[in-house]
Amino acid sequence: MSGKAILNMETRRSFLRFATAGFGALAAGATFPSIAADATPLVDRVVTACRRLAPLGWRSLLLAVTGGELDLDAADLAARLTQPLGRIDRTAPGFGDFDISATRAIEPRIPERSLLYHAFAAPSVVTDRNGVLLRGFPTLAEIQAVEDFVYGVVPPSMEELRARAGGYRLGLVVFATQYHNAPDSVHGHHAQLCFSRAGIGRLGTRPALYDGKTRNFTATFENDPFQFRVVPRRYAAYIAAQVPGTWNSFGPQDRLPDDDKRLFWVPLHKLFSGKECIRGLDLNVMFERGLRNDEIAMFHRFLALRGMQTEYRGHVLEEYPFTIKDNRIGSLSDPDLFGAGVLTPRHQPIIEVAKYDKKDLTFRVDGRYTSQPENLQLASLQVLPAAGWSNVPRYMNDAQQDTQRPAPEYVNIRHRVNDDGTITNLNHEPDLIKIINEGGYNTLHYVDGAGDGWVKATCKELNGALEENIPAYCMIGLPDFFPKVKQRDLMLWWTHTVPEPVRAALWVVPPKALSQSRLAANITLPIGFSIDDDSVPAIVTEPRATLGPVQQPNGALMTEKTGLPDGSPGLFDPGWDTSQGIYFSDKDGPLQKFLAGYGLGSPFIEDAKLCAALGAYWPGVAPDATRSFAPDKQIGGMRYPYPTIAPLTDEEVGIVPSPRYGKRMPWDGVPGPTVVDGQFRYAEYMDAWRTDYIDLLGTMTAALTSLIDAAEYKARIMAMAAVYWSLGIHDPDFKDDPKSMGKDAQTAPQKIVAAKATWAVLSFRTLPEPDAGMTEAWQQVGSRIAPGPYYRFHVFRWGDQVPAPNDMYKVRVQMLEEAVAYVAGTKVLLQRDGGSWTLDTSMPT
Repeated sequence: MSGKAILNMETRRSFLRFATAGFGALAAGATFPSIAADATPLVDRVVTACRRLAPLGWRSLLLAVTGGELDLDAADLAARLTQPLGRIDRTAPGFGDFDISATRAIEPRIPERSLLYHAFAAPSVVTDRNGVLLRGFPTLAEIQAVEDFVYGVVPPSMEELRARAGGYRLGLVVFATQYHNAPDSVHGHHAQLCFSRAGIGRLGTRPALYDGKTRNFTATFENDPFQFRVVPRRYAAYIAAQVPGTWNSFGPQDRLPDDDKRLFWVPLHKLFSGKECIRGLDLNVMFERGLRNDEIAMFHRFLALRGMQTEYRGHVLEEYPFTIKDNRIGSLSDPDLFGAGVLTPRHQPIIEVAKYDKKDLTFRVDGRYTSQPENLQLASLQVLPAAGWSNVPRYMNDAQQDTQRPAPEYVNIRHRVNDDGTITNLNHEPDLIKIINEGGYNTLHYVDGAGDGWVKATCKELNGALEENIPAYCMIGLPDFFPKVKQRDLMLWWTHTVPEPVRAALWVVPPKALSQSRLAANITLPIGFSIDDDSVPAIVTEPRATLGPVQQPNGALMTEKTGLPDGSPGLFDPGWDTSQGIYFSDKDGPLQKFLAGYGLGSPFIEDAKLCAALGAYWPGVAPDATRSFAPDKQIGGMRYPYPTIAPLTDEEVGIVPSPRYGKRMPWDGVPGPTVVDGQFRYAEYMDAWRTDYIDLLGTMTAALTSLIDAAEYKARIMAMAAVYWSLGIHDPDFKDDPKSMGKDAQTAPQKIVAAKATWAVLSFRTLPEPDAGMTEAWQQVGSRIAPGPYYRFHVFRWGDQVPAPNDMYKVRVQMLEEAVAYVAGTKVLLQRDGGSWTLDTSMPT
């Protein structure tokens, strides 16, 4: 058989069999105790927390909210907590979306109706009645103490819980939980405790820090902008009922049309250790976690399947670093620190060289594979079956959402290990592309701290009383460069607010939230997730018979991601926090999908570069670095330009110094373009093929991008869209290709994206107020300055790309036409090639 025949892609079914076959015995995760069974009554723990917070502004706050009835210093506070309150002032900051039907500080079994729980858990409660910042905030353990008391003040019996389930199956189910204000709650009427069976933590180089003010873990490290804190995720055990989607009092959030055809696990009662949880029982609730990163193992299985060289097979692939397990990724934290069930990623270097048997771990680069253009993306090895390669850019259609990811989709191959053990960084070699195409060399593997797995709870006192034990699926994902921008918020804005004529081609990849996906958890994990259990990422709440009016939050509304799936992308190419696998059990049946971390990049920053370079590929997650690299991307052997969608400022891409830090701070260490003159006017860029994030470790930062909130992010997107309209790219002018069945046919949105990509952004600045140039432009067009926000763009229509003279790390792109645009809201003042200013208001608003 010829080499080419060996390397031709097997059928999709063979890849599916490969990915879902058994991989040998897998080690289970270690078991950790829940918070120790404490003889201290639950109410005493709550009173202790109240006493600590009382002098920090909380006593006066709750006295004001309750007309003097709830006094945290009262000698009989324990008794008062469950007594009805005569009034609750919801005009107090932070209490506007506290359930209108609530009447007590503690409402048995209902956290969202418990005033004290809302005060402790709602991130909108940060000031006193007069708007003065509170001087301290509850710890996560104190919030859990109040939560436990809500469920334990009148503990139900197992018989009562089974009656509440209405005949549906009961299980011990672990959820990722978070108390959300009304806009982010399941029903959107008032603040609610929200639940998902999938949770997301984030890796980092520094230990976790809980911020009581935001009721969330912080992602940035205040002492060093080039470090990232790990972000834990809290999980809790509940007795839950498995109910059909027609039983919709639980949600789910943003219900899908076919949700009535699936089953959901819905929480009924929280489980915790002690005698106050279930009447007549003394419970001992234990948590265990299991975490895995088997990307390198999956890659070597891929090499073997494809007939490429690998010396690593069999049981070796269960060893480190082929498979990274458990505490090398994360552990359950000490309950005294954050309370029970908090999974904390291990803080460690972002990436490291993989070592096996005390030597650098390598693999052989096979030129038969790398010489095929479709197997490379900007010098990264692509491991993804090609499904009919097109000769024209198809953008999202190239994502191949129904194609199996048999291994990490992208692998770094640019650090050659020579025969004498020395390392050659191929990014510095003049004939980089030729070396990669020819292959025949060993290259380094790298490891990172990402992974996926599970958190499971056990309670021996409930053995035999419940039908199922269902773990939560957990992901340890990449650092978050936009912690204040939620995927779901973008999804709802795009769906309901963005003008319809602009909507279809606003993104290359639409902002679908992971909470909107209906996929199983990773069925290759040894915990036994079911492929038929596809409601794992959904967000639900406890069953609610009736809903009151829609209430508006009136405090400091926290917009940061919390580790629930509403903050993560729900499409996969390969993904950001997780990827996907494909499963089939019947040749005549439909394909089924499951979440799988092994499909991400190896290491993860290999994929992060590609996601960023291709225009906000994952909206609200990957920074838009299109303007950091030349627009002619040359992907898969063809021109594949991407337009800028969510522009970063000159400061955020390091063209100008950051006033805050006094130096240039490009988010990824790659400085943005500059202008040089020669035979033509050129924009000069770092060469994307030679830009390797592995070489830039220690220079990546979220210090500036983490300051961008959702409102600013959306405003930038609409300003960029308005500039394209002012340049004559009007979405309704584009029609679908009549050859709609051909592989090279383009839909109207694809044509719009391609038209936008003929222009590149050279400079982008935010303007706190109109500058002199903008003021003069408004005067020239004879109009008043329109309301902001205000931005300045410098864009150009690009031509040929040439190597930069005497600098192989840079390329130059001819600037055929230049334009400067001032944007006020979505009104655009445009000046083309130094001509007169014109006012464009053509984009629908």
